[in-house]
Amino acid sequence: MNVLFLNSLGKSKWGGGEKWMVNAGRGLASRGNRVTIACLPGSVIEKKASEAGLRTWSFTISADIAFWKIPSLKLFLLNNKIDVLICCQNKDVKIGARAARQVGVKAIFARQGVQNLTNRKKYIKPFTQYIDGIITNTNSIKATYEAFGWFPDDFIHVIYNGVDLDIKVEEMNLHEKYQLPDDRKIIFSAGRLDKQKGFDLLVEVARKAKDQELNWQFIIAGEGKLKKSLKDHATRLGVADMIHFVGFTYHVPSMLAASDVFVMPSRYEGMPNALLEAMAAGKANVATSVNGAPELVEDGVTGFLVETENVPQLFARLFEVLNNVDLRLSMGARSRQRVEQHFTYDAMTDNLLQLINSQLNKN
Repeated sequence: MNVLFLNSLGKSKWGGGEKWMVNAGRGLASRGNRVTIACLPGSVIEKKASEAGLRTWSFTISADIAFWKIPSLKLFLLNNKIDVLICCQNKDVKIGARAARQVGVKAIFARQGVQNLTNRKKYIKPFTQYIDGIITNTNSIKATYEAFGWFPDDFIHVIYNGVDLDIKVEEMNLHEKYQLPDDRKIIFSAGRLDKQKGFDLLVEVARKAKDQELNWQFIIAGEGKLKKSLKDHATRLGVADMIHFVGFTYHVPSMLAASDVFVMPSRYEGMPNALLEAMAAGKANVATSVNGAPELVEDGVTGFLVETENVPQLFARLFEVLNNVDLRLSMGARSRQRVEQHFTYDAMTDNLLQLINSQLNKN
């Protein structure tokens, strides 16, 4: 079958939803399907899709009212005999799914990795009439949407994110790279530098660690609009030397492999890919108990869950993990086992194919 993923995210942006899209595209392509990613030319999405061996088409939707985009999209859908359209942004649904419905695309879905809808009337028509279902990655989002009361039965489908367990990773020597003393314990995190991700809370955790003269080092990978303010915050609290903001990097797996523990201080999430990848790498973790995190982490078994905005609790759990080698190793091993049982790349692809085929068989 012919599948088109439509993602109108900005040129320099890249997040968990885009990573899911490329991985899902790879999975479908590996099963003999023809997959195309429609995205902004020169974007990170285009680069990542091409690196994954996927076809790309230069196309984007600038706004919810970009109706002038419909004719060219309809032409592409017809010429390429697209059977399945998966929309990744709300505006992709409002314009892209509408075009697909008009030309008779057989299966049209919206993918929601985080909660992008509220219970407002403006969403009812596009998200019930233009698409055949919503794909999300957590039961918490599914429950929230079903509580709106206007989605049809069996319309919202949970497909957990998957991770490729066969990737070979060479561990990076972080002590050498950042000229750290050998006894430094490395706490790693990754994500966009914005309020959602809660990295300002890690700066406060670092301050508590410094007050107790602990040998902790924080390494945070990612870019975002708060990069300067986070660095300034660290300087004000006197912990700039304890935190490395390394920016966007392709070496996250190698850095993760070399860390002692992974931390996710987010204020909200969908199904957090960074946490999933840390568990797949066999790392103990401390994460805020938001959205999909409790569906990933077995508290006290594969990691620790903490309350959002609770800096003392976040610090205490990190202290517990970093000062108990046996606990750290046990949590890491059990994290890997949990991913192997429930969150594999193949399982995600199987479940996505099952959903698509179910819809195609209705036509």
